Amino acid sequence: MRLSFIRLVRTILLLTFPFLLTPNVLEAQEQPDASHAGQDDVVKLSPAELAAKIDLLFEKSWSDSEIIPADRATDAEYLRRIYLDLAGRIPAVSEARAFLSDSNPDKRVALVSQLLDSPSSVRNMTTVWRNSLIPQASSQPEFRGLIPGFEAWLWKHISENTPYDVIVREIITTPVGEANTTGGVLTAASSPEAFYVVRELKPENLATGTSRAFLGVRLDCAQCHDHPFDRWKQHQFWSMAAFYSGFAQPVEGSAPVMAMNVAEKKFAREIQIPSTGQIVPAIFLSGQTPAWSDQESTREVLARWVTSPDNPWFAKMAANRVWGQFMGQAMVQPMDDFSDANPPSHPEVLDLLAQQFVLHNFDLQYLVRAITATGVYQRSSLQTHDSQSDPSMFARATLRGLSPEQFFDSLAEAIGFYQPFRSGNPFVLDDDSPRSRFLELYRSEAESPLQRETTILQALAMMNGEFVASATSIENSQTLRAVVEFPLMSDEERLDTLFLATLTRHPTEAERTQFTSYIQEGGASGDRGAAFADIYWVLLNSSEFLLNH
Repeated sequence: MRLSFIRLVRTILLLTFPFLLTPNVLEAQEQPDASHAGQDDVVKLSPAELAAKIDLLFEKSWSDSEIIPADRATDAEYLRRIYLDLAGRIPAVSEARAFLSDSNPDKRVALVSQLLDSPSSVRNMTTVWRNSLIPQASSQPEFRGLIPGFEAWLWKHISENTPYDVIVREIITTPVGEANTTGGVLTAASSPEAFYVVRELKPENLATGTSRAFLGVRLDCAQCHDHPFDRWKQHQFWSMAAFYSGFAQPVEGSAPVMAMNVAEKKFAREIQIPSTGQIVPAIFLSGQTPAWSDQESTREVLARWVTSPDNPWFAKMAANRVWGQFMGQAMVQPMDDFSDANPPSHPEVLDLLAQQFVLHNFDLQYLVRAITATGVYQRSSLQTHDSQSDPSMFARATLRGLSPEQFFDSLAEAIGFYQPFRSGNPFVLDDDSPRSRFLELYRSEAESPLQRETTILQALAMMNGEFVASATSIENSQTLRAVVEFPLMSDEERLDTLFLATLTRHPTEAERTQFTSYIQEGGASGDRGAAFADIYWVLLNSSEFLLNH
């Protein structure tokens, strides 16, 4: 009875303070002058120089479209955003206090460097790239066992900042089945073989997986007939599949090939189109015929072409993906759909990013440093003018749903829930842990973070679930009890700490006045500690906590 009453009070409290639900929409006062960007010379640019050129291009675009961009994000807004995008979680109270009190004008750039060197960033980027390269492992339970080996392999490369072209070459050429001397995907400590297993070693699946993941080309609709809306023909689809024709396929009606016992014909270079019986050779999507040799296997030839600096899609696709990760919206959206009918929103910016990515030897960290240094990334999410409403113009930061991993790891940080490595053990699957249960509940099929929506079950888990209820009770919550019972804190300092722990900012004067009054009155039950617990619960259930903004 008491628990139901508390939940009712907390729900009423949440609705009573609407400023916690969505960011305010303010009216803009003036429009800044826009500069015109000139043509870029083909020279190697530092992250700061590239960021400046990108900002000039956007300023011209906004001026041409009569768009008034949003203000610069506050330090608190930027801090929360960069932690979510790079570390995959919100900052701890101590981290927030240190950054917000730092007067160094270059502290934002310094923070990016600090986070890039942190285990949290490696863990988060591992998750991001794993979800991009083998999404089936998350969405299909039968492939969950592949995650530890693939993530261990990714972890090593990301922690060493291995060039992106090297990572992709290793995926495309990795030994599979009997050729994998590490013992197979389920026993290998570190292997990208899962890329093949989730696609069932079928040439047609591997062709579409390779083209979408690394080139941003959707060949799927050309498998059975010429693509109805794009330039791709059926013979081009199967010419791409021919690069994977070395995996012996079973006759119709027999059991599928398993990765651990497949024997690949490394120099197979042609395939039969099932619907026509026509034999087609392996040909690049660019239309070029490979220069074959006895020294390179078919997959090695494909890998060399895919990762070439001259490939028309490879660098652009990578730059588009990283931009989309940090901006919430890719310049080509969906990010794996480069087609004549779906041009980039800002082609000059994408070309510039891709060009510099190649010049910097496919350094992913270079892209991250440049993108996060732009004024575009550092815009506020508060809409100050109607012209900022189109997310493809990037005139303000987009409001986006947290990924399941971001959501739980931020919740764990806010409530003080202990996790090894702060984001779970990266090499062990535990389907019965609180984190695993939350990941399953919050799993989303949305292609874009802008499309993630909260379901009723997810809302109920936050409002009434045992995990959050325990974390927001004085009896069970280490964080809440430490804040409420610490004798050297005033109520105002306690309130500040709860805001920093959840929303990564100090309360506004209006929030401070209303919540202080609520605390002094003892909340709904006349108990001061329960009042703090109610406020804590409200902050965790606010849209401001549940969104990246």
